[in-house]
Amino acid sequence: MSNSFPHQVATHRLKRAKEVHGEYSDDILRTSLQLYRKVLRVELRATRKPAKATAEIFEISHKAKLLSAQIQRKVVKQEFRMKACKELHCLLKGQYKSIALTHDLSRVIQVLLKHSPEDIKNEITEELLDIMVQMMQSKYAQHAVKRIMKYGTDFIRHEVIKKLFGHIISLATHSISAPVLDYAYGEFATKKEKINMQQEFYGELYKNSKDDKVQTLRDAYKDTPEMKAAILQACKANIQKVIDKNLHDSELFQTVLYDYICECTPEDKVELISTLSPLIVPLSNSLPGVNAASICVWQGTNKDKKTILKVVKEHVLSLSKHKTAYRLLITIFDAVDDTVLVKKAIVSTLAANLKDIAKDHWGKMVLHWLVKPKDPAAFHPSFIKFLDEGAKSGTSKKDADLRVSELREAILPVLKEDMVSDPQFWLSSKANLLLTVALLSIDTSKEILEALAQVISQSNWFIKVEDKDVLAIEDAGIHMCLKKLACLDKDKSEGTLGEVMCEHLNDDAIKAWLPTNRGCFFLLKLIENNEEKTSNKLIKKIKSYSNLIKQQSTEGAKLLLQKVQNK
Repeated sequence: MSNSFPHQVATHRLKRAKEVHGEYSDDILRTSLQLYRKVLRVELRATRKPAKATAEIFEISHKAKLLSAQIQRKVVKQEFRMKACKELHCLLKGQYKSIALTHDLSRVIQVLLKHSPEDIKNEITEELLDIMVQMMQSKYAQHAVKRIMKYGTDFIRHEVIKKLFGHIISLATHSISAPVLDYAYGEFATKKEKINMQQEFYGELYKNSKDDKVQTLRDAYKDTPEMKAAILQACKANIQKVIDKNLHDSELFQTVLYDYICECTPEDKVELISTLSPLIVPLSNSLPGVNAASICVWQGTNKDKKTILKVVKEHVLSLSKHKTAYRLLITIFDAVDDTVLVKKAIVSTLAANLKDIAKDHWGKMVLHWLVKPKDPAAFHPSFIKFLDEGAKSGTSKKDADLRVSELREAILPVLKEDMVSDPQFWLSSKANLLLTVALLSIDTSKEILEALAQVISQSNWFIKVEDKDVLAIEDAGIHMCLKKLACLDKDKSEGTLGEVMCEHLNDDAIKAWLPTNRGCFFLLKLIENNEEKTSNKLIKKIKSYSNLIKQQSTEGAKLLLQKVQNK
């Protein structure tokens, strides 16, 4: 109390009176005592109020945490959980804003948002809407925003997203809120909401007002070309803010980045590619991001390409198995002239981990491109067109066929060896067999055909389809690939699948295949695509089962019977 300002004033007045009068007067003494009493009352009141408030807050907090713990227990009955949620909500109602940013009670809110009924979730969210931006930037409250997005209704989600408009840049450049914003953008935002978020990167003009006509960066200055430079400059500045904060692993940012890199000036593009080259791996996490990364590969300098390969070298396995990043590897195969460096940095790792990569769908796409680039049986025409157009704008000078052959020689020997040693794996699915067909279409191998024929001709060759054993020849995908494999025999005098099938096809396999439509069609394809000598051998094996074929009513059986009887 001695440090309080009123006490100092009273003491000063007493000293001053003593100096003037030589002693204390009754009036001055009385005034001083009154001042002392007032000071005591003020200080006591100030001490008691917080103590009382702290006790009340502690009691509420303690009870809320106990209820929260009970709600989270797995053994609790649903009826009790709902009752506890309502009690907890009544306890905290009206105070959510004040507790949302605290480290302990924000977790209680998360529990309610996960387990409570829809009406309570809606009430909580409505109360918190006004501080949604602050919550997203809070170390603790950001998790509650995620819960609202995950467990809330569509209406509530879109109400939350509306509150973010006008703050997109600040949220995208904040280390805590950026992942939450990307979660909302990628998982829950509608197409219109996504476009509105992107517009805020185009400048202050779109911060508080949105334009439905503006779908891309180009649309922002389509009607006012004189604004192009200013809009591009604003977009560049916002992109640089995100890169400086190292928050480029975001689908929203990567969408804007791809838009910008397609529209910016050649000078800005050179500068941007140089900046993005070391960041090429996280950029490949989304489709627009990997498209931007592809432009870096096509139009980057030799120094940029070496930087990209150096970075990619450490992540070859993860990139090859990613649903969009695999496209980056294919772009490198299609556009980088230094095949020695590409083989050392990427293809050698693929070869060393062949089986692991081949078990993955996207990994098989990477291997397929190395074996047979632009194969329409495996790659969508739009992807092939995208690569062709990109290559035209790029700096590559080497002949495409030469580049393909140089890369192919690093992977073919390993693939062929594995197909010989483990044919069962390469016949286990349509995707695996498609890669096998691609390899045999460019490099005939008697050893591979022998290994494959031994598996194909087994009467008990089954595969798993939806946890059921299905005769492999009856699977639509495998049957299609087997027919493609048989068609490779056309115009060949030796080293054909038909020849080795003649050696390995036994009675049990024929009996298993003839009652099936697809089995009959495969045998028919073998007969039609081989030379007469091989065809006659196959017909001779099948002819003794003419009665079995006649019993079948399938289209394949009818056509096969005609072929057999005509001989």
